Amino acid sequence: MKIHNLRKKIFKKMCLIRFFELELQKYRQNNIVKILIYLSLGQEAIAAALSIALKKPYIFMQHRGHAQYLAFGGNPKKLVDEMLGRKTGTNKGMGGSPPVFDLKKRIFGHVGLIGDQVPVAVGYSLIKKKDIVVCFFGDGAAEEDYVLASLGYAATKRLNIIFICDDNNYSVLTPIKDRRSWKIVDVAKSFGIKSTSIKDDPITIYKTVKKLENNLPALINIKTCREYWHEGHGKDKPAKGSWNRYKIEENKLYKIFGKEKILKDINYYKKWAKNLWEKQLQKQ
Repeated sequence: MKIHNLRKKIFKKMCLIRFFELELQKYRQNNIVKILIYLSLGQEAIAAALSIALKKPYIFMQHRGHAQYLAFGGNPKKLVDEMLGRKTGTNKGMGGSPPVFDLKKRIFGHVGLIGDQVPVAVGYSLIKKKDIVVCFFGDGAAEEDYVLASLGYAATKRLNIIFICDDNNYSVLTPIKDRRSWKIVDVAKSFGIKSTSIKDDPITIYKTVKKLENNLPALINIKTCREYWHEGHGKDKPAKGSWNRYKIEENKLYKIFGKEKILKDINYYKKWAKNLWEKQLQKQ
């Protein structure tokens, strides 16, 4: 696939994620969705690019997991219903925002403790030796002792697992510089894990995953910029050196394919997300 077409394909998934999340945020602000929510806005490119690069991996998600669920084929209607607390939701309305599961799609949601999906993913990889397991965690979770121990075990057993650190620089509201002096990439390398740190450019993510997928375990630290902090309402002030990956990709594609053609795709997903939420809300 040509790079431009690949970029466009990934962008469409970014749009699917983004406009679903914007509708969710709207209904949370209007108090129609009453639960705590953890939005993927700003970090859409990571899950979107990985879902194009890898075919049918097992996915273990962090608490900010809507992007991963949607990108890897989770049912959007069930995700809406979970946010509304319905029995038809991903977890029968009892899980809420972080633990969204779809075992048929090989998707395992987050279940509570920060980073606890990492040892679970490593254990699963120990059993599913022939399949690729992808484990997402954040830069805050990287500091948990059981996460570091799990990296060491994955290296020892040479497991078929890719660790993805969604590095948005914050643990709730505390930046990395105030929390630690070491880098997760250096720690992973010390265990013998192939590791690299990149920005969330979708083509870079795609190429990095394709390069590493046959030489696992591996860890990719992906620097990204969230738009909303921890529980869906607080908006980060743009920090020095921050970026908006969605807008960057949108503008690149305008130049490549023309604004009219890309706006057609954007408007399609805006309409899709709006109609999806309205239809699900009309159901009793």
